[in-house]
Amino acid sequence: MSNRFVVADSRRCIGCGTCMAACMMEHDPIDGVPVPRLTLVKTYRISAPVGCHHCQDAPCAAACPQNALYISDEMVKIRQDRCIGCSSCILACPFGAVDVVPSNTTVSGGAFEYRAARKPVVIKCDLCETREDGPACIRACLTDALAYVDGEQMERLSRKKQHAAAQAADMVLSAV
Repeated sequence: MSNRFVVADSRRCIGCGTCMAACMMEHDPIDGVPVPRLTLVKTYRISAPVGCHHCQDAPCAAACPQNALYISDEMVKIRQDRCIGCSSCILACPFGAVDVVPSNTTVSGGAFEYRAARKPVVIKCDLCETREDGPACIRACLTDALAYVDGEQMERLSRKKQHAAAQAADMVLSAV
């Protein structure tokens, strides 16, 4: 079986940000600030959310010197307690789907409680694995621009596009 992930159809995405809002509502805020696990990318011509593709070779996990990112159950998962904030995962991710944000941590010392230094927290799409009905972003998308796919489905989509490209090339050559 191959990895699962959320893919966006930029032809359908209207850039409304509903997917990001649903993502923020699904996950616990970091220091009271909601942080989405996907990023809405907008240009003059297109918009589409980008999230973790849970790569089988996971360059982000391979780059992490502390093994804070790891592969389990065909997903790239996080061990927050191991993150040192080096940002190697950010540099290694080919999709720009990993981020490291600082978080205040409270440390108890007997009868006293104090704020410690800002500790890094790795964030990335976890496919809302605790939700029975799948990723919140997909359910919230107003235009059905998001789909939950696995590698086999992506392969089928790729072959379909290749066939369409071959047919288009044939039409061009026939016209010449």
